[in-house]
Amino acid sequence: MTFPLAGLLRVRDAQEKVAAEQLSRTTSARRHAEEAEQSAVVSLSEISAQVDDAHTLLAMAAARAAGRSALSDLQTLTELRRAEEEVAKASHVEARRELKGLERLDGAHRAEVLKAERHAEQMALDEIAVMRSLREERTA
Repeated sequence: MTFPLAGLLRVRDAQEKVAAEQLSRTTSARRHAEEAEQSAVVSLSEISAQVDDAHTLLAMAAARAAGRSALSDLQTLTELRRAEEEVAKASHVEARRELKGLERLDGAHRAEVLKAERHAEQMALDEIAVMRSLREERTA
């Protein structure tokens, strides 16, 4: 006898795999955003502080302003990626929970089927033993 919810179990398994894949992608995107943010911080810290003339001062100020703006954008992107990752984690946990519940039901069903098969086999063996005993009594 097959598990009545086998189709649903396959669907839940596929959903869990999709959720795991999505979590992997969002984690990778978060890491890339964090790396870009760290790179921007390093770039900003490497801007020279030596000022020789007014043109250098203006160029340095513009570079710092642009760098800070880019850093702010990267920090926002990193926060968005972290939020996406948290949603993906929650989705994966939920999909995993649903899958595990069905897997436990499937295991219980398999145990019941095995128990019924063993019971039927024992009944058949008992019947054979009784028939053999009756035959031996008739021939004796």
